[in-house]
Amino acid sequence: MRMSTVQVATNTNRKEKGFRLPPELILLIVLIFTMGFFGLQNSNFLSVASLRILLLSVVFTGIILIGQSLLIIAGEFDLSVGAVASLGAVSTAILLASWNMNFWVAIVIGTLIGGLVGLLNGVISIVVGIPAFVTTLAMLFLARGFGYVLSGGDPVYPLPGDPGVLAKTEILGLVSSAWIFLFLFLIADLYIRTSSIGRKIYLVGGNPVAAKMSGIQVGKIKIGLFMLTGALSAFAGILLMSRSERADNVTGLGWELAVIAAAAVGGIRLEGGRGSLTGAFLGLILLQVILQGLITIGTNAMLLDAVKGIVMVIAVWLAFRKLPQT
Repeated sequence: MRMSTVQVATNTNRKEKGFRLPPELILLIVLIFTMGFFGLQNSNFLSVASLRILLLSVVFTGIILIGQSLLIIAGEFDLSVGAVASLGAVSTAILLASWNMNFWVAIVIGTLIGGLVGLLNGVISIVVGIPAFVTTLAMLFLARGFGYVLSGGDPVYPLPGDPGVLAKTEILGLVSSAWIFLFLFLIADLYIRTSSIGRKIYLVGGNPVAAKMSGIQVGKIKIGLFMLTGALSAFAGILLMSRSERADNVTGLGWELAVIAAAAVGGIRLEGGRGSLTGAFLGLILLQVILQGLITIGTNAMLLDAVKGIVMVIAVWLAFRKLPQT
């Protein structure tokens, strides 16, 4: 019996779909090959000590990446994350050094300050209607400037007590900051994959009109994600403060671009609606592997930012290229 054209097309589409690998798996394969390549160039690259350094180097931007990734999936982004990280660190350090506040209470307040900045970003962008690019860029300067005013432009140290307890406590061969990062990423990824809120975030970013028609409160979800991103940014700065046992106004410089680059490399569509935290995590690790590998084989450090830019452009091109119609 001769099959109809529709049946043939359907079977062909099924075969094509069968050969399409998940983006996260493709990223994992690329990551493994990249690590293998640099490992062949320098045997120390894959040592336990080198891999530990690799993980520790992405802890702070990785925590921010959680909120930024979800925000991008929802169709927004935040350029103020690095400045908010600095503000969170400086505010917490001043509460400790000048006000002699309890360590854990100061951490909570510093994190809440970041959430408040995120709330302002969300309200101005979503309720007032000023685009997030303008709002968060302005907030970048405001937060950075306010941090300078609070600290007088100088690093805040020494800090009383044992400020390193949050970030430098060693557990099973890894410091606590690495465990905090991995825990937050795992919990966030599982929650977004399994909860109704996660599905709403994807719908808000992919088709906001349909989301509104289905009764989803698009504005509240976006504002909530701005708050989450601000709080995580401040906490990342506080974690770095704990690790270095001081707070610097230069904390977080360039982090906003680093996390957006990681999200793009990780397969998150910058117009929203597609991507995953797992992909963002792999993108973050892949970028750091490339940079750390180039340093290991003796590449000029001045070229590293250029390499990061090239990788980001390629990743965005792959994300936006037209796929075959099915």
